[in-house]
Amino acid sequence: MRLFPQSLVIGVVATGVLLGAGIAPASAQEDFRSSDRDRPTRVEDAHPIKFREWEIEAGARGTLREGAERGVHGVLELKTGLFPNAQVGVEVETGWSRAAPGTASASGLESFGAHVLYGFNRETPSRPAVSLRIDVAGPGAGSLGNEDAQFGVLGIVTRSVGRLRVHLNGGLTTASATDGGDFWRTGIGGDYPIGLFSRVILFDVFAEIPRGGGDTRLWVDAGTRVQLSNWTVLDFGVATRVDAWQDGSANVEVVFGLSRVFGISPGVDPYPNPSIR
Repeated sequence: MRLFPQSLVIGVVATGVLLGAGIAPASAQEDFRSSDRDRPTRVEDAHPIKFREWEIEAGARGTLREGAERGVHGVLELKTGLFPNAQVGVEVETGWSRAAPGTASASGLESFGAHVLYGFNRETPSRPAVSLRIDVAGPGAGSLGNEDAQFGVLGIVTRSVGRLRVHLNGGLTTASATDGGDFWRTGIGGDYPIGLFSRVILFDVFAEIPRGGGDTRLWVDAGTRVQLSNWTVLDFGVATRVDAWQDGSANVEVVFGLSRVFGISPGVDPYPNPSIR
């Protein structure tokens, strides 16, 4: 039974990889340039998934704190371009944590959720891309499961400066006091392609500000997305929660994930890339 919590998280990631491996691949893939939430940074871009495209994502985020809490958070997500400029997705989140070495661990399915991301416009030379994301999550199960439903709304802006893309995120997440309460979400990040658009580096600064007062949770993230094949992308990143360094202990997160695209219909517009200058 000691292996159950770790197996729960690993199972979510492995399921996503296996499901993706058994699906007919798409004929093209530019998804390495996508800045998806937690793949690997927290800030995301304003571009929905392409119309009639399907994508499955699986990832894990490990938290390492010297002499303190450690844990693993896993996510499995399926999303599609429901109609032009709009994507919908469903996701399940699971986790395992231990307050300190030698203490009892906790595990569970944190939540079951769904989201809609709508792009109001594509980026042009005179204006940025702007979109709105709405998230709904139900209660989970186990000792780490959320006890009540949560709701979130997030505005996203993306603007290219040469080959660099800059992303601004801002919104509100509502949750019960048991699940941490309401908080504002805000962040700024960017991505920059390396070489001939086969990989990209990403970075951001992201904050969660409790609506009713309290300490702001501040993260700094960096990572990369690498195109392994025409339909598969690997992501890897590291992060640190800056406000937690005040106690003098190391605070590091390691992120790993895979994304696989399938079912792109002929005639789909390519993912927007800045021109090479």
